[in-house]
Amino acid sequence: MRHAVIMAGGTGTRLWPLSRKSTPKQFQKLIGERTLLQQTYDRIRGIIDPEQVWVVTGEQYKELVIEQLPEILAAHIITEPVGRNTAPATALATLSILKEDPEAVLFGLLPADHYVGKPKVFAEATKAVFSFIEQHPEYVVTIGVRPTEPNTGLGYIKMGDKLESIQKRAIFHVESFHEKPNQITAEEFVTSGEYLWNGGYYLFNGAKMIEYYEQLAPEILRTVGEYIEDPTVELYNSVSSEPIDKAISEKLSNLAVIPVEMDWSDIGNWATLHEILSEQGKSTEVVIGDSISDKTSNTLVMGGSKLIVTVGVKDIVVIDTDDVILICEKGSVQDVKKIVEQLQEQGREHLL
Repeated sequence: MRHAVIMAGGTGTRLWPLSRKSTPKQFQKLIGERTLLQQTYDRIRGIIDPEQVWVVTGEQYKELVIEQLPEILAAHIITEPVGRNTAPATALATLSILKEDPEAVLFGLLPADHYVGKPKVFAEATKAVFSFIEQHPEYVVTIGVRPTEPNTGLGYIKMGDKLESIQKRAIFHVESFHEKPNQITAEEFVTSGEYLWNGGYYLFNGAKMIEYYEQLAPEILRTVGEYIEDPTVELYNSVSSEPIDKAISEKLSNLAVIPVEMDWSDIGNWATLHEILSEQGKSTEVVIGDSISDKTSNTLVMGGSKLIVTVGVKDIVVIDTDDVILICEKGSVQDVKKIVEQLQEQGREHLL
C-alpha cells in the first residue's frame, strides 16, 4: 500500500515567541483556520487513506496530534523521546511501517510546517511519483520546488538528465545538492533554470530504503532497530543526529527529482510568514489582532490581548504574547533563534 509519514517533531525556534516548546509552529493556526499540521494532512488525504497516514513527533506532542488529527490511527503516531533529525526519524518510521506492510511505498518525509498554495499541483506530482516508484522501486524521489526568487535561505538541487515522463510530468536524475548559497550564486542558480529548491520531501519503496540504510547509515539503522525493541531514552539519544540528505540521499546514485510550481514556502521565520500573508491579503501591512496604524508599511503585527499601535514604521515584525513582546527588523528575523539560545543559557525555560 501507499503510506504517508508526516514529520511533526520540530520546535520552530525562529517563530518564537508564538512557537514554543509546548505548542510548536506546526500546531498553530498561522495561515487560515487549520493548523499547519492539519493543512499538511489535508494535502495528503486525497491521495492516501487515513488508515495509511502516520505521524512522527515528540512524545510530549502525541496528545496534540490526536486532538488535531482524530482521523488517523493512534497506533500510527510514532513518538521520539528526543529529536535526532530526519535520518533517524525516517528510519524509525520506515521500520515501523514495514512491520505492518512489508511491501509499503512511502511518502516517507512530509514536513508538517510547510505552506503549499497550490495543493492540487502537489497532489498531482505526488501521484506521479508514487507511480514512478512502483515501476522503479530502486529509485528514491524528491519533490523539487521551482524557485521564484534567488533565496539564500534554502538549499538547492541541480537537475540532471531526464529519466522519463509520467502522467505528463517529467522526472529527472539528481545531479547534485547545494547548501544555502550566497546571493550571487543563488541568482546564477535561478537564471540557469537547472536548479530547484530542496523542500525536503522524499518518496521511496520502504524495503529498498532499508537496504540503503544498511549500505550508507548502518549504525543509525542498527540503533533505531534496537530502540524499537527496547524503547529507552538513552538508546535513542545515542543515535547519530543527521539529516537524511547527508546520511542517505546525497550518497545515492539512483536519486530522482520531480520539479513542481506549487506556491511553496517552508515558513521558516517571521519574514516568510509575512510574505505569505501579505500576498493573500494583497497588502504589505499584515495585522492579526487588535491594532491601529498610521504611515506603517511592510510590517507584520500579530496582537494578543492588548491594542498595538504603530506609527511611521516600516520593515518590522511585532509579535505580542501573554508574556513576551517581540519587535524585530524584518531583515533580522533569522536572529530570533539566537534570542532563544540566550534564554536557554540564562535558564529562562518558562519563556521557551
